[in-house]
Amino acid sequence: MRRVAIVVGVILLAGFLAPAVRAAETVKIGVVDLQRCLNESRMGKKYKAEFTAEADRRKAELEKEEADLKALREEIEKQGLVLSETARAEKEREYKERLAAFKAKFQESQQALQRKDQELTRRILRDLQKVVQKLGETEGYTLILERQEGGVLFMPKAIDITDEVIRRYDEGLPAE
Repeated sequence: MRRVAIVVGVILLAGFLAPAVRAAETVKIGVVDLQRCLNESRMGKKYKAEFTAEADRRKAELEKEEADLKALREEIEKQGLVLSETARAEKEREYKERLAAFKAKFQESQQALQRKDQELTRRILRDLQKVVQKLGETEGYTLILERQEGGVLFMPKAIDITDEVIRRYDEGLPAE
């Protein structure tokens, strides 16, 4: 549905631009793959490495807690027959509380990682938008489309400006 709306929007935009295009001698259209910019730009690679490190750290913590829970469960099963009813009930209660805490921590961890990914992506996309805007203005583009969201099914390689956007974006970043 969203793609259809975007395609209709592009068609309408082209209709509005038609008089201006006729008045101009040349039409210059560019297409940029923002996903590729996210993956291949210097800042995109840096953020991806930070995100991966954070995800790995959280995963290691959760795996340790999961192993502890499994060990507690095995202990309860092994000692189940020799423990008094009260002691067994206490161990079961402890296990259930720790399991509930583990599930809550897992869910919170997933949500935190998702928020971090969205924040980092949003930050890069905002900067990339500025680069594309400036490129469009300085190079005289009539229209610049986003490859994935713009519904571009085919384009000649000559109008793909992704490499140029990545280069300009990386040049605008402070040296690290």
